[in-house]
Amino acid sequence: MRYIFYWNSMQLNHALVLTLVAGSLVACGGGGSSSPADPAVAVNPPVAPTASGDSTGSVSARFASGDSSRFVLTSIGLQSNGKAGALVQDASGALSTIGGIVFTGNPAVTREISGDATFAQGRWFKGAFSSSTGATTLTGNNASAHYVAYNVLAALPASGTFACDAGTFTAPSYTGGSSVPSGADFGTASGNASMAFDASGAKVVLAIDASAGGSTGKVTASTTIASPASSGITGGYLSGGTGAQLVLGDGGTGRYLLLAAYKVQLANGGNYQGVATFRCS
Repeated sequence: MRYIFYWNSMQLNHALVLTLVAGSLVACGGGGSSSPADPAVAVNPPVAPTASGDSTGSVSARFASGDSSRFVLTSIGLQSNGKAGALVQDASGALSTIGGIVFTGNPAVTREISGDATFAQGRWFKGAFSSSTGATTLTGNNASAHYVAYNVLAALPASGTFACDAGTFTAPSYTGGSSVPSGADFGTASGNASMAFDASGAKVVLAIDASAGGSTGKVTASTTIASPASSGITGGYLSGGTGAQLVLGDGGTGRYLLLAAYKVQLANGGNYQGVATFRCS
């Protein structure tokens, strides 16, 4: 099962009206979870020839996807997450098929490509993506689709405290709010995170600082994720306000991933969103 949230939107590059027309996702059950009995066979995604255009970034290894692979994707008017299904990863490391969502174009441009065997992350910038619910064209203005794919943990550890690295980020993209100049369509982000496990699950703490066009903003999140396939929703993430969706991933032996899709309002009133991945050990 995959959860998809849509808002009807009208966008004139820097003007946007969003109307909530879908349900909400509670802070547990991140969608499409695999049962413990499901096989977790790691297979590499097929390679698809894709016109790279001005794509940026790279991966250190191909994402090792399998039955436990999931994804989070956020764009203007859309939050989608669930089982990743048949993934397609091109030679640059960019994903072009995720959970039945297909990205195409000539060129099909993906920015901030990053990842390794444990995750694949990027921002669809130019091209078009489509699913069973419709198609969206990306022309290289502020509209982007941010994604990250990962593998669910088989089980949460009973205890332990883990520090996370400085994180890997897509460039936060402008989604509406106060009008901003075209040079502020995209910004930069940095952050920090930590996690600790006990009988209640994973207690995660996250802070992301975003800036664009000389203005800054911050999103903070603190929540408990009760099971490997659960999702934590904080703040106004589902309503377009500052907040985040947090999930856990398998980072390899002795390592864990904290993955976040977030929304943040800057001091100038502009709203931005992006995704981030933290490696914790």
